[in-house]
Amino acid sequence: MLREQVRISLLGTLEVNDASALTPGRRPVQITAAKPRQVLAMLAANADTMVSMDQLIDELWPDSPPSTVKTIVQTYVYQLRKLFGEASRSKNGTGLLTTRPGGYMLTVPRDKVDIFQFQHLMGRGRTALRMGDPARAAELLRQSLALWRGPVLADVNLGPNLEGLSVYLEEQRLEAISERIEADLANNRHGELVGELRRLVSTHRLHESFYIRLMEALHRCGRRGEALTVYQHLRGVLDQELGLEPSFEAQRLQQEILNST
Repeated sequence: MLREQVRISLLGTLEVNDASALTPGRRPVQITAAKPRQVLAMLAANADTMVSMDQLIDELWPDSPPSTVKTIVQTYVYQLRKLFGEASRSKNGTGLLTTRPGGYMLTVPRDKVDIFQFQHLMGRGRTALRMGDPARAAELLRQSLALWRGPVLADVNLGPNLEGLSVYLEEQRLEAISERIEADLANNRHGELVGELRRLVSTHRLHESFYIRLMEALHRCGRRGEALTVYQHLRGVLDQELGLEPSFEAQRLQQEILNST
């Protein structure tokens, strides 16, 4: 298994696929033990960058690491190397996981790891939206969101580092959804968005941008009263949960709807 043939997925369950797995004598990497999976997740989330021994220890045992902790980590790395080698029926796989002074590095190109693919596509979508091409923006943002198969590392034990990554990526996912909806609104797809936005508002009660997009979609559909009701609901939620007023953007949109005829 060569570095260019590996595909690692973290946006959902942890999966390691080999593009050559269908070749006779080749098979995908199967990693079942919990701690080695956690080590692999850390290395994949930092692909082509060294992860220090201290980072791995902090992730695996944030409270009370065992006295032989470095030896245990070395054993997990050995197990992963062995699995990579067995998957390719050669020694080539062992070169995927290299030792560096003070740590280890997974030498897989970042474009072979789904979290980096997601961020790249999302960035391109944002640029297209900013450059006034909402159709292209919506397409790119949909592609980025299609990479998500579930919660980040859904079947991996999360220590402080991976937990932080999970929270960060989930927030990025919500931003990508919001920007994709903004692009769809610019493409006059407001009628198709109302149902989706109502679900998003119900699920993400404190995510103000979804309320704003729902107000816009309803207003464009001629449902002025419903749009104003959404604003009042937002105001009530923010006051009750955070003691805050809606943002200037939400207040401006409310006034625009009130002044419309």
